[in-house]
Amino acid sequence: MRNRNIRIAILTLLAAMPALFLLLAQRSLRGYDGLQPGDLLPRAWLQCMDRTWVETGTWRGTPTLLVVYQPGCKACRLELETLAAVAPSFSGVRIVLLSAKNELTGMQAPFPIYSDPGGSFLAKVRRLVTPTLYWIDASGQVRFTRVGHRNAGEEEELFRRFLQDRR
Repeated sequence: MRNRNIRIAILTLLAAMPALFLLLAQRSLRGYDGLQPGDLLPRAWLQCMDRTWVETGTWRGTPTLLVVYQPGCKACRLELETLAAVAPSFSGVRIVLLSAKNELTGMQAPFPIYSDPGGSFLAKVRRLVTPTLYWIDASGQVRFTRVGHRNAGEEEELFRRFLQDRR
């Protein structure tokens, strides 16, 4: 009888865990919603792999695709491969990567990779899901965002939409 009660208690706990997770996650996920369309890209100094620094305000004047990614993330790797295939057709867009980790040693990508050693910029733009793409117009305003990997056709459509929206 005792073993049966223990099993019932464990099954009840397991059944309640998803609801408990969602309840707790609502509090802990606040602040991780990242930039929204209409927001201005925050100004910050980011470090490049070659140890030089860039101020995000210098990106103004050119439409920019900011990709927040996690090194080692399979979806991020697929997204970067797709972007590398699609981007040459859209030379008017600057593509920059923001690593969710501060260690840049040994990373390779077809686009400039930056880190945020202080973490303040990443805290403003980061979402918990990577890759996250922020389409930023020439004035520095976020036009739209996207989370997750897309295939080449979907990616091309996003580039066309982004370039069309800036007219």
